[in-house]
Amino acid sequence: MRRTWQRLVASLRPAVDEAPIVAAAGSLTVTDVVRRFWPRLRPLRGWLLLGMLLLAAAPAISVAEVLLFQRLVDDVLVPADVGPLLWLALAYVGLNLLSGVVSGADDYLSTWISQKFLVGLRRDSFAHVLSLPAVTHDRRRLGDVLTRLTSDVAAVESFMVGQLAGGVGAALKLVFFVGALFWLQWELALASMVVVPVFWWVSRRFADFTRDVSRERRRRGGSLGSLTEESLSNAALVQAFGREEQAVADYHRQNRAIAGAELAGSRVRAFFLPLVDLAELIGVLLVIGLGVWSLATDRLTLGGLLAFLTLLMQCYGPVRELTDLVPSLFSATAGVERIVELLDEPAAHDRPGATALPVGAGAVALRGVTYTYPGARTPALAGLDLEVAAGERVAIVGASGSGKSTVARLLARQVDPDHGTVEIDAHDVADHTARSVRLAVATVLQEQLMLDASVRDNIAFVRPDASLSEVRLAAMQADAHAFVERLPQGYDTRIGQRGRSLSGGQRQRIALARALLLDSRVLLLDEPTTGLDADSSRRLLGALTRGARDRTVIVMTHDPVVLEHVDRVIDLDDLAAQHAHDLRGATA
Repeated sequence: MRRTWQRLVASLRPAVDEAPIVAAAGSLTVTDVVRRFWPRLRPLRGWLLLGMLLLAAAPAISVAEVLLFQRLVDDVLVPADVGPLLWLALAYVGLNLLSGVVSGADDYLSTWISQKFLVGLRRDSFAHVLSLPAVTHDRRRLGDVLTRLTSDVAAVESFMVGQLAGGVGAALKLVFFVGALFWLQWELALASMVVVPVFWWVSRRFADFTRDVSRERRRRGGSLGSLTEESLSNAALVQAFGREEQAVADYHRQNRAIAGAELAGSRVRAFFLPLVDLAELIGVLLVIGLGVWSLATDRLTLGGLLAFLTLLMQCYGPVRELTDLVPSLFSATAGVERIVELLDEPAAHDRPGATALPVGAGAVALRGVTYTYPGARTPALAGLDLEVAAGERVAIVGASGSGKSTVARLLARQVDPDHGTVEIDAHDVADHTARSVRLAVATVLQEQLMLDASVRDNIAFVRPDASLSEVRLAAMQADAHAFVERLPQGYDTRIGQRGRSLSGGQRQRIALARALLLDSRVLLLDEPTTGLDADSSRRLLGALTRGARDRTVIVMTHDPVVLEHVDRVIDLDDLAAQHAHDLRGATA
């Protein structure tokens, strides 16, 4: 018997064909979730109280209607007397109208509360994701993050508002219905309660399986989103190397895993729900049998028995709701765990008392800077010292992995050093707000990030209030105006997702125009000539030389063409070797 039960349990679990792409978060209890998200509902507690009163009014009206039914049977139908029918009919109509008002008000209020909670949580979750350090974004898959920000955030709302409110409503119904049952006939009421332990056992076992199935479904949903986003965003790469079949196979495998989890959930319901129906049937049959005895002994009238059976059938509804609540909470918890894991990612914060970086000439210095990426065994930079004078054009060179992009991230305040200081005009940037530092250092990234918007919107992204003449001037300084004017709608031409309707050189000049429009004292370019031929590189750098007069320009590069347009070259490999030599000398 035990072995048979174990095989049944195994068949109800979701089939996992491989390790999940998205790891599971730590398990949360109902108390953990409520404690975590209750502060978001606290400002709405007055409206929640009103909602509880409306929830309590609904079953009270239902009980009143059933008791009127008893009077209808005992005072009108059994004696065949139409005298009391008029006032009973008027009472029914009044209760029906009142029930409609209460139901409508409860529906609108609960929707308003849930949407207010959901809108705020979505906004704060999105803001939190945008505040995460660049290294956190590097190790998270975009598709999974999108899934967490949509369906998993909705799971929190379902848990905190929908499921808990439903549980309170079911409990209130049960209180009113059970109270009415005991008031009508306490012996029958006690007999009807014998099925409650069965309901509880079913709900506990059902919850265990539902939790596993829901977690697997949520994980697989995040994995599917990641695979979809990755394949579609790299469609050109997939097609170029004939990897369509493999991409479709991976996509199909994740879909089959989701389908497997859904089928496991269906098997759980198919096994347990008939047990619930059987328990209800046994309870009703037992009450009918005892009810006949109560009629025969004049302990209960016919109207009382019919009213009792009606209340009993209504009572099983909230009992079923409460037994379903536990697995529903576990199902919602699977999504809550994923959004909590995302919200627990440490965001980048300014130091207490941080101020805006004062406007200066644009001198830059790194003093004894060491930085190690999370999970890395060796530092990307170790004890780096370098200085760039205000207005100087400097190229920072070095082999791949020497730390050029890390220097760019440090200057743009995307990461903070483990040791040492990054200074702009002799101010430690760590003492100032990240926003003010990023406004002081205009960055042209190695990857030309473009919006699916017009050329004008892409250039004006850093200054949405910039006029068209200011956008044109920045484009002229970046040598982009001529080709923009040849586009079908000029500056109003949409350039497609990631600017795919433009060439690499055109995208790079748009990115340069965007940085020039910011009018920062420091202009930082990370591998600006990547993917460009020598002529395009010289044209871009010539535009940079003309457009960035009186600015400090720092170029991270391995391209020798760049060296023709700078005042000085800093070799990170030489600096690293010098630092290592100094350490050996100090040790000796």
